Amino acid sequence: MYDDKLERRRSRATLGLMILACILLLAALVPSPYAVEQPGPVVDTLGKALVDGKNTPVLAIEGAETYSTSGELNLLTVTILGDPEQPRSWLSLLPALLDPSQRIAPVSEFYPQGTTVEQREKANTVLMNGSQAQAAAAAFRAMGKKVGVELSVADVSKNGPADGALEPGDRLLSVDGRNIEDFASLRRSIIDAGDGAQIRIRFERDGEARETVLTPRAPEGGSEPLIGAAISMDYQLPAKVDVSLSKIGGPSAGLVFAVAIIDRLTPGPLLDGLTVSGTGTMSDSGQVGAIGGLTQKMWAAQRAGSDLFLMPLANCGDLPRRPPQGLRIAPVGTLDEAVGAIEAVAAGQEPAGLERCG
Repeated sequence: MYDDKLERRRSRATLGLMILACILLLAALVPSPYAVEQPGPVVDTLGKALVDGKNTPVLAIEGAETYSTSGELNLLTVTILGDPEQPRSWLSLLPALLDPSQRIAPVSEFYPQGTTVEQREKANTVLMNGSQAQAAAAAFRAMGKKVGVELSVADVSKNGPADGALEPGDRLLSVDGRNIEDFASLRRSIIDAGDGAQIRIRFERDGEARETVLTPRAPEGGSEPLIGAAISMDYQLPAKVDVSLSKIGGPSAGLVFAVAIIDRLTPGPLLDGLTVSGTGTMSDSGQVGAIGGLTQKMWAAQRAGSDLFLMPLANCGDLPRRPPQGLRIAPVGTLDEAVGAIEAVAAGQEPAGLERCG
């Protein structure tokens, strides 16, 4: 016997399923303006990594006596899923909503308008190379070794204060008669002069000493004046330090590189068998700077079985409400504090923890 009501219910159910299928299909095909930030590869800087198909020591030091060590000293990375060329679909974002180690953010946060994937990769490679050099300088200085540095112009911004006055390759010598000792001293001189105030820069070009007057300006939305030039630093290190990594960029491994260099150049294993993971930029004077992707790196550290996680004190405001369970966290502001935290754990003591964040 034909049941009209039952047939209508079946038709509505079929129609509902068809609509749901269409929605899911569209969600799977239509690109979204969002990307997913998640924990990336973890690399032991005291071990080996696959580079060009070969297992190569991550850290190699020539021209100085090195010592054996034990344990793992991990640098942490993040992986960004989704970019201007390969956007994520709306459907692919759903798993990130259920995973505390992942974060959904606009693609523009990682790729500002007009920035290509290739440009971002090149910029991150430059930042990584710079972080390695600064980490090496900080490590040698922490061990009482003398490190020289030369600052030169890497690039000049069009229509910026230095446009037409400085050129790539110019070696900077002094500001207002004061010798430039490092990048920090250069920045202090520019900031102390103030926005719109003239400064006199002495530099060397093709072996000839020259002088120019610049008027630093604060960029739109910024507060500190700039001269409109990218500065590269060439350090004269007591020994040659080479870091071999593939497809990893950015400056956030500086802290771990510096600790690894100290561990290899000082007698006795600093880690004493511990697994230590960390993140943070490193200035050549040993200051630890803030990084991005803190939550994702914390989860990476926990999954790596870390006995200690080193993070920048400057990132205290970025701590998640619920840090990964069981992770011992030590916020640090300097290279010396990082080494001290490791020594404390190796000695069976507790380092200063999240109470430092207030």
